[in-house]
Formats: sequence, structure tokens, C-alpha cells
Amino acid sequence: MQLFIFKYLWRKGLRMTKEDYKKRLVVFFSEKLDADKNGYISWDDYRLMALRTTFQQNNGEYNEDIHRKYLTHSKQMWESLCNDVGGNKDGKVHFQDLVNFLYELTSRTRHFEELPDFLQNLAIEVFHMIDKKCDMMWDRDEYRFGSVIWCYVTELKEIDKAFESMLSSDDRKRGGITLERFKELVTEFFTSLDANTPSRNIFGPLDPNMAEEILCRAAPVC
Repeated sequence: MQLFIFKYLWRKGLRMTKEDYKKRLVVFFSEKLDADKNGYISWDDYRLMALRTTFQQNNGEYNEDIHRKYLTHSKQMWESLCNDVGGNKDGKVHFQDLVNFLYELTSRTRHFEELPDFLQNLAIEVFHMIDKKCDMMWDRDEYRFGSVIWCYVTELKEIDKAFESMLSSDDRKRGGITLERFKELVTEFFTSLDANTPSRNIFGPLDPNMAEEILCRAAPVC
């Protein structure tokens, strides 16, 4: 089935390679999980994310109970990641191992609930963090908020263009991306091998050209 899709898209003139897929995911993992930007993922990244989320979700103030809640959730996500992908003896999970693991799922994953638990949990947490109006939908302003926090982007027009590229006719009528629609786009983000899929922007406008630089952080000889 995956070979058939590849041939169809190739005839349509669309590039579709594992390299494109790798670049998209490497930049995603760097911007969403590698909190200390050292080129790999560890428990320290999840601890830092829990602390940052505490301040973001509590109007810039620290609250021990909220921190404890996010720390517990982060611990669960980290353990789930390690169970699914594994790590080395130093407790590090490298981007390439994550990409290889997820690449094997592309041909048989069709629904959000079929994604690994650590990705489902991360995606849902991202959605609720950005849904500042708590109406179970992202509008343009909320998407801008998330993109500015997490992505290497300096132009609002670039963010707005990315948001518009994902909207279906129903999304436009509703005024944004609902949770169910978000799940569809997230699933496509992790399973589509099309470099130009609109879902590539669901976590903000990611720049795949940064992938090689990111990978070099874990390999200083680059």
C-alpha cells in the first residue's frame, strides 16, 4: 500500500522521501522536546518542560501544586517514550532513533489513537496549552501564541500563512482548528512522507533546513 501511494505521488510530481520525513521530525523533536537544546532528549528535558509549563499556565507565577501535576505527567511521558523507543546507557534518546521508530509506523498508522502514547500525550498537552480560550479550538491568535513560544520564526505573516495552509472549508466556517481536526493533522504530521503536506505546520512553521545543524549538536565533530 505504501509503495502504491509513493508511485502515485511521484507521478504527481511531489517529492516524498525518508530524508524529508527525517528533517521534519528532527526539527519537531528539537523544538518540542529538546528543552535544553543539546541534541538529544533526556529526563532533564521533561523536567524543564514541566517547570516552564507551570509558569505558562499560571500567568507567569509559580505554583507548587501545578508544578507537581505537570512533573508527574512529564514523568509518565518520559517513561512511555523510553518504553517505546528505548535509550542508551546514559539515559539519552537520540533523534535518529526516534525517526527510525516512527518511520516504521507510517504504513500502518491511520488514526490518532494508533500513535505511540508518548506522542498522543504530548500532542494533547500542546493543544490545551495553546487553547488559551478553553473552547477546544485553536484560532489564529492562539496559533500565533504557540508558534512564537516554540518555533524559530520572526514574521507574523509566516505564522499566519502556515495557519491558513491547514484550514479546510469547515475549519474556516468554525473559525479555527478543533481538537478532532487537530488530531487528524497530528496523525498526518507523523505518518505522511509528503514534504509539502499542510500538516507539517500543525506544531508551528518548522524549518526542515535546520535539521542537519540540530543533529550536529549531539555530534560536535560536524
